[in-house]
Amino acid sequence: MAIAKQRAADSQKYSKRAGSQKKVVSRVRSRGAGDTFQRALNRLLFTTAEQQALLEDIATLVEDGVPANKAIEVIAKIEKGPKKYVLERMEDKIAQGKAIADGMTGWFSQATVELIRSGEQGGTLAKNIRVAAEALGSKSDTFASLAASLTYPLVVIIAGCAVLIYLNHSVFKQFASIKPIAQWPTQGQQLVGIANFLQDWWWLVIVAIIMIIIGMTYMLSNLVGETRKTIDAIPGLGIYRQLAAARFMETLGLLISNGVVFKQALKILQHKANPYLSWHLMMMEFKLGRGRSNIADVLDTGLVANEDVMRLRAIAEAKGFEHALIRLGKFAGDEGAKTVRKIGKIGGGVLLAIAAMFAGFMVMGLYSVGSSLS
Repeated sequence: MAIAKQRAADSQKYSKRAGSQKKVVSRVRSRGAGDTFQRALNRLLFTTAEQQALLEDIATLVEDGVPANKAIEVIAKIEKGPKKYVLERMEDKIAQGKAIADGMTGWFSQATVELIRSGEQGGTLAKNIRVAAEALGSKSDTFASLAASLTYPLVVIIAGCAVLIYLNHSVFKQFASIKPIAQWPTQGQQLVGIANFLQDWWWLVIVAIIMIIIGMTYMLSNLVGETRKTIDAIPGLGIYRQLAAARFMETLGLLISNGVVFKQALKILQHKANPYLSWHLMMMEFKLGRGRSNIADVLDTGLVANEDVMRLRAIAEAKGFEHALIRLGKFAGDEGAKTVRKIGKIGGGVLLAIAAMFAGFMVMGLYSVGSSLS
């Protein structure tokens, strides 16, 4: 009787599993060419904040004893939007017999994917997912703070430009009917010139700003060598190196603590890394191949700050080197976040000063024109 009950239970479990796999197969087969656009759209909508929230949900269930694949299945039924889309793709990979990290490939950074993979292999999946979520949260908070510091002054400047264009279409036209613009005071003529430029070439200003941002991003993520050392020494621009080093040290420490060999960890981090980080990783591999025994000497390529290299050199021969890397990475990340916030405040203050000067210039221009007309 007991054997019959057990067989019935096993049969029920098998049928449920088979039904779930059939649903996944049916979902995969039903996708057409339109899924390419949908995938690209969801990748765009799957922001850093969305990634963090998803990892935190998975980590919470896994910490409570729920198997990771079951946790993904449960959350997929609850969530909507891009997170649901990503979870369903992860389910597809798992149904094909692949690891959870394979399902995350293409949706999360390669460092995050390999961190999850090492957790799967080392038995610390919940911990590694939680650490990855915290890293994404720190990154999201840092740049959200920067955006918040710059948003208000930018809104003030844009509003001032809109007011000037409105004045150009209303008040200035009435003034010009009374007295030709050529006979206005210099400030008034300059004000009209600025208004006409903004009215006709506002799109050029936006394109220029976007091009500057793209150019700076490209330079910081691609430029290497001696020129890069000079750029990193410039206040404000060196923050990219600091944040990259913080992320590198913390991820490298976590990989090593999960049993990944140092050389293999460098290979993992090099996969899909940008040219700047990739260059430093290749230099580390070169030093390692030359027989450098102290790991701190291997890491001394200009990415990790000199003071951190000195600390690592002192403890390289002792146990817990990987934990020291994690601590230094977190500390460097915190310092980098503080620097970003400081840059945001300084930049916001500068923009507010520009907005104030622009408003003062508008008032003085209107006053001079009004005085000349009266």
